[in-house]
Amino acid sequence: MKARYWVGGCLSAIILLAVIAAAAYYFLLQASDDLVESYTSPAPRDFARVEDSRQEAESAVERFRDFIIALERGEETGSLSLSADDINALLTYEDLFRDLYGMARVDIRDDKLQAEISVPLGMFNDRFEGRYLNGTGELAIEMKDDRLMVTIDRLEVGGRNLPEEFMNEIRKNNLVEALYQEPSLERFLQLVKAVKIEDGRLVIQPR
Repeated sequence: MKARYWVGGCLSAIILLAVIAAAAYYFLLQASDDLVESYTSPAPRDFARVEDSRQEAESAVERFRDFIIALERGEETGSLSLSADDINALLTYEDLFRDLYGMARVDIRDDKLQAEISVPLGMFNDRFEGRYLNGTGELAIEMKDDRLMVTIDRLEVGGRNLPEEFMNEIRKNNLVEALYQEPSLERFLQLVKAVKIEDGRLVIQPR
């Protein structure tokens, strides 16, 4: 069950935070050294940790795990509804997301999932060792024609929006399209009817 649970977990919207970093990193790879220097920082962003109730955090983790497992077993289950605090609790306490610990904090505003990120770019390429991508991204998430669509509406790095010529290209892409090339991930996606932001919460609705 652990392997199958990993499949479902990787498809949660929380993992999509990594997509924000990947999109900005794509820009940096195309940029000159001067732009890389300009848009990155020598220090990570310090996310002040909100001391949530341990009981509330554990409840969010348990609800997430129960939902994924029920979905994979084909059991009847209701929608999973997560607040921004729930998502941040998962980023802190859920083992699946331990590699993202300290790299992101999310908020939900105006039906958009927003994420502050602080990514050490040295983990991608030694060229950027000691440089951090500190920014804010805004994701739009929906199911369209039974397909999960995730796009980036806005991406701010180093306190500035990325140039429009780059953002225009980034906005055209469904950032999770590659998931449909992996059979096990595609099968799991077929179990999901809708993913949306509703009343300030991320809602994942099973079929």
